[in-house]
Formats: sequence, C-alpha cells, structure tokens
Amino acid sequence: MNRTIEVGLTHAEGAIVRTLGLIERRGFVVNAVETLQDPHGGPLLLRVEVGSRGRPFDVLVRQILRLFDVRHALLVEPQAGQRLVC
Repeated sequence: MNRTIEVGLTHAEGAIVRTLGLIERRGFVVNAVETLQDPHGGPLLLRVEVGSRGRPFDVLVRQILRLFDVRHALLVEPQAGQRLVC
C-alpha cells in the first residue's frame, strides 16, 4: 500500500536527508519525492510517496514530527488515480 506524506521543514542543512533516512530506517520504502519552496518564505514542503507492507502510516507521521527541523507532517488523503510524479 502506498500513501503520500506531506512534511513542512525549516530551511536547514540536512533536514531532507534526516527525514528520508528516518522513513527508510522505520522499514518504509520511499517511492517518490517532491519538494516545493514557498515563495513567501514559509517552510520547505516535502511530499514523499511511501510504501508499506502492513506498517501503520500514522505511527510514521508521529515519528517524523519528532525530528528537529519538522514544522508539520500529515498524511495526504488519496484521491482516485492520484500519484506523486517527480
């Protein structure tokens, strides 16, 4: 099963690498990654399509929220036929 997680990060060195590393260390597979920068100086937006074989995604989101540079993290509700394209 695949789900998309949206993470707001501060602009700090290594924030993306720490986030992706945590996802993989917890046994999830990173299928796609997309980054967007807020033109008004807001947080860096990271969207990650994550695959799992039975591991709960909500637990992963709570673990991501504990990372130092994370401002917010949430599961994006799947829409029919939606897939993250990078």
